[in-house]
Amino acid sequence: MKRSHYLLLFFTSFSVLAYEILLMRLLSIVWWHHFAYMVISLALLGFGAAGAFLSLFYERIEKMLDRWLLFLGLLTALSFSLSFPLSQKMDLDPLQLVWRSREWWTMLLTYLVMGLPFLLAGGIVGTLLTGAGQEAHRMYAMDLLGAGCGALAIVPALYGGPPWILLPALSGLIVLGMSGLCLRACGLTKGIALLLMTAFMVIAGHRLMPPIPKVHHTKGLAVALSLPDAEVEAVRSGPQGMVQVVGSSAIREVPGLSLHFSLDERSKDSAIPPQKNVFLDADSLGLMSEFKGDRRELLHLDYTTMALPYHVRRPMSVLVLGAGAGTDVLLALGQGAPEITAVEANKQVADLLDGPFARFSGHIYSRPEVHLDVREARQFIHSTPRNFDLIQISLLDSFGSSAGGLASAEESYLYTVEAFSLYLSRLSDSGMLAVTRWLKLPPRDSLRVMSTAIEALKVAGIVDAPDRHLLFIRSWKTSTILVSKVPFSERDIASATSFCDARSFDLVYYAGMEEKRANRYDLLEEPYYFLSARTLAGENAKTFVEDYIFDLTPTTDDRPYFSHFLRLDKALVLLKNLGREWLTLIEAGYVFIAATLVQAVVAGSAFILLPLLFLRPLSAAPAKKVKRRDKRRIPGTLLYFGNIGLAFMLMEMALLPRFTFLLAHPIYSAVLVLSSIFVFAGLGSLCVRRFQDRWRSFLWVALSGIILWVGSMSLGGEKLFSEAIAWPLWARLSVVMGLSGFLAFFLGWPFPAGLRVTAKTSPKLVPWAWGVNGCASVVGAVLGKMLSISFGFQWTMILACGLYIVAATAFYALLDSTGREH
Repeated sequence: MKRSHYLLLFFTSFSVLAYEILLMRLLSIVWWHHFAYMVISLALLGFGAAGAFLSLFYERIEKMLDRWLLFLGLLTALSFSLSFPLSQKMDLDPLQLVWRSREWWTMLLTYLVMGLPFLLAGGIVGTLLTGAGQEAHRMYAMDLLGAGCGALAIVPALYGGPPWILLPALSGLIVLGMSGLCLRACGLTKGIALLLMTAFMVIAGHRLMPPIPKVHHTKGLAVALSLPDAEVEAVRSGPQGMVQVVGSSAIREVPGLSLHFSLDERSKDSAIPPQKNVFLDADSLGLMSEFKGDRRELLHLDYTTMALPYHVRRPMSVLVLGAGAGTDVLLALGQGAPEITAVEANKQVADLLDGPFARFSGHIYSRPEVHLDVREARQFIHSTPRNFDLIQISLLDSFGSSAGGLASAEESYLYTVEAFSLYLSRLSDSGMLAVTRWLKLPPRDSLRVMSTAIEALKVAGIVDAPDRHLLFIRSWKTSTILVSKVPFSERDIASATSFCDARSFDLVYYAGMEEKRANRYDLLEEPYYFLSARTLAGENAKTFVEDYIFDLTPTTDDRPYFSHFLRLDKALVLLKNLGREWLTLIEAGYVFIAATLVQAVVAGSAFILLPLLFLRPLSAAPAKKVKRRDKRRIPGTLLYFGNIGLAFMLMEMALLPRFTFLLAHPIYSAVLVLSSIFVFAGLGSLCVRRFQDRWRSFLWVALSGIILWVGSMSLGGEKLFSEAIAWPLWARLSVVMGLSGFLAFFLGWPFPAGLRVTAKTSPKLVPWAWGVNGCASVVGAVLGKMLSISFGFQWTMILACGLYIVAATAFYALLDSTGREH
């Protein structure tokens, strides 16, 4: 291999990983952020397909290797700019998958078009790896190092503007990677001409088909822009997302506002003020209200369920988690709270309210009563020594995403047992936690809040009558649950009752509540909420949770999918009672994962099995012994490379959301974990030859390291994360890099070791082995997401260890059964 080949490989891998992160960001804007698993699956399918085709045509490609690489490089550079805008032309509507069968074909076509850059780049990487022979470990290491650097570089680049403007820059990196090979193969004059022509075609394609994302018509931004005189007044872009502020004279919204507000004499002088809608990746983040400093302007907020804690008790110190556009902060100001701490993780949002919209919002984050802390909520709670009279968490997801089940695949570490336990520890002696969620029928969100809160109370030592610490009300659109550190008194209950009666809100549950007090205003056929809450808080809670049609088990940091309610054992019952409607109204996010899994299995299987039908005899030797050995290597290759592909992706898909806890955002986790995995797996790949040549049992050494890591995380991971979350950023980055790097070092052994053995014993199987690994990884990326949601991260990693054991057994029994040659 020539130096120009290493240069091309490095920049190709660099660009591919950067493109993968950019595509995650683009799909977050077009659809929803949990499409990240789809992007990873796309990347792996492209690479797997490239390996499959190489298994058929590599002998022809090898005869004109450099020309083939230049041709692929040119197409890859073009595809980075054109693939995404072409996929937008397909007009995929994921919400129609249940209703229109043709949407499945549209999704498949969109899936394949978006995967085209990965196929072409995979052709470059696969060609170079296949031709590397005994130097495969070095070439593989260069591949992983380039990928790791690309993942790291994209984060600062995202501060430069919207993600789509960076796509041509990735094309430029491919052109740069081609330069050495182009000049050497074509000569100085022709080489420069080819490079300039490629650059011109990239720029022309970008101008003719600009890759501006087309936001799904159901997302909040698309709806807001359809209002009269609506316009985008500000845009801020960064790794945490694209924030947009939309203004319109028609924007007037107060979630769950009581109809009694208009009957209050004071409302004549306190109408709902002008508002602007703030969006994060085109999903509503909250409403920014005009505030001129007079608390009477905030009367409308007193007619929401979120105001309940201020009437039950008079909190003096308030902590607002997820302050966003400032509604909860305004509520606290309107209720006269003298001390308000607002925590917001997205600096772009805070800067907008402190900057261009400071005057409109009444300088709320600069008021003497308010202290703004730009940090992730769990990190702040872990690090602060203070106690608060009220901790408030209100409507952190948009109504559209919540109602449609689009958040079912999103992890949230704010609604877990561990989080609730931490909140309780930061409450004053009479403090309360207030959680407000969108109302749904059949009941599920609020009931899961209850089950999680009850478990957290038990963890805190409140084992006897934890229901006395709960107070639950609802309006026509929202529900609010209070969790108190001390039992609610009769006076507290009386205050809550007066508050609800004055606003026509329904009391749902408090200890000892009679059924006749429930379901009085917003009438349902039966008092479903009260009956469910009473049972959930009673002695039969365990049986109720086991029998309930939705999953109400308390969420934990190991399985932080609060909005995932689907129980596979109840799916047929739901289908019978609700028809297909339940798929899009309850678990739309999970439907997308299932649809992607089906396509991944079909496409991956085709790319694995198809080349097998066309493989030539693996050995020209006539001896029966050789034929028998070669026949055994085909299933050995399938078992070994398929299992390590699945296992690697299960590990990765469990690590990405798990480390989101420490890094506060999925993109940060994706970037750092992916880069760490690639860099340290690359170092492992560089070292594997030395271990493989010296120890026949080297693979069991790697497997022991992986199992040791998983076991250690199972025993001490939660404690380590709880301590590390309060550390400075550099320390948390070090923890993530150290943990993922140690694991990745051993994860980097199996693939190059298998390639070296296959290249030595059955060289014609090398590209097919590469394809098997890639296509198995395609399935693993989606399957890993589903398993993490359903069973948790720990069980997903344990399953991955089992697959590695099967792979190691196949390696020694079928691939390298003759042992090391001396």
